[in-house]
Amino acid sequence: MKKLKSALIFIVVITGVVFTFFQFKWKTFDVKTKIEIEIQTTEEHIEKVAELWFEKYTAQFKEIFTPLSYKIKDARINYMKILDEDKGYIQIDYAYLPFSDNMDFILNHDGLIYEKDGWYQQQVVLMFNKTENGYKVTKAMRPVEYQIQNDPSISTDNIQPPTYAITKENDYYISNNTLFVTYDFGETFVEVPIPYDEVTYDPNSSFTSFIPMGSYIIEKDYTAFLYVEDEHLGLIYSLDQGKTWEDKLILSDYDYYLRTRFLSKTDSYIYVSCSTDKAMSSESHMLLRSTDGQNFEKVDYEDPELRAMTYAYFSEDDIGYVAYKNNDVENLSFYRTSDGGKTFTPITFELVEIPFMDEMMTPYIQVDRIYKENNQIHIIVGQGDNGDYGYNSAHYVSNDGIHFEFIEEVDDRSILAG
Repeated sequence: MKKLKSALIFIVVITGVVFTFFQFKWKTFDVKTKIEIEIQTTEEHIEKVAELWFEKYTAQFKEIFTPLSYKIKDARINYMKILDEDKGYIQIDYAYLPFSDNMDFILNHDGLIYEKDGWYQQQVVLMFNKTENGYKVTKAMRPVEYQIQNDPSISTDNIQPPTYAITKENDYYISNNTLFVTYDFGETFVEVPIPYDEVTYDPNSSFTSFIPMGSYIIEKDYTAFLYVEDEHLGLIYSLDQGKTWEDKLILSDYDYYLRTRFLSKTDSYIYVSCSTDKAMSSESHMLLRSTDGQNFEKVDYEDPELRAMTYAYFSEDDIGYVAYKNNDVENLSFYRTSDGGKTFTPITFELVEIPFMDEMMTPYIQVDRIYKENNQIHIIVGQGDNGDYGYNSAHYVSNDGIHFEFIEEVDDRSILAG
């Protein structure tokens, strides 16, 4: 009996050590970017060099210590085209087969487009320079950026259509790390004079292609983006469709976490919610309000939950919603305020059940997005961090802002225009 107990303790200890080791390796995973890959070869043909580069670049995503949010089963080149042999430019269209359904995969691999067979496709233009031992990538860009860079007839007043179609009238677009907005489905573009990495700031990631959902508004009478510069929170906005821009520091001389940033505009106020501190699994938040978009004051506010927030949104003066990360079907972590954030009331609704492999499951448990449309409150309910039911979310609608009804399943992933 003692031997069995000792063996069980040994197994538990070894399992814990292995798990801790893997956790450490995953957290310290260092991604080599496209321009950090150097190829040692005597090969002279740029297509062969590109193939060697692709093998080395994608190999890092197949290793045993690669986190699931990066890990792939396989990768393939679908198409290659030499654009300028003398300067070493070549376009590569390639695809990844993810190892799992981790929702962060599309962010970590730079705005991929989904294919029905489970692969994700991507395009890149690389510039190879000769070195003493082979070749090194010195530039990596999207095909549309290469086109803009090498075609003098293209200017910011006449930008070519983006790689990914713009489906909304008011949307944003990225070209050569520059942010643009459009008010006519991409017919014309206006540059936003703010460094793109300040708009996409994430304290947990060195680079992301996406602007945090809910941190911007693009409307013809009010376009605004929250940004982080030197750990200060700022707001850049335009009231005339980008003809002129105003810039305002909202929080300065503070060392805040600022992982989440949410912006709402009602009839009388502009609301800003942001995360202010993080300790272990706890995360605190602040709410500010302005009547003129210039002068923001802190609101008497207390978090309903001290956890990572997924969304904050004010639909009317004093009426708003907050939602938090959640993996529990018993607690939706979704709240409503009717007094401007002083108090909150939890909101519950019937979770939709989905047939899966002859059983019923409840995959949608976390409110990921909140918005108002046609005088109705809409919420997109996702699967939380542990979800493994594909990429769908549940779309709910409320006529009174309190009682929500399931409408449909949707794919609500961000698609990068640019």
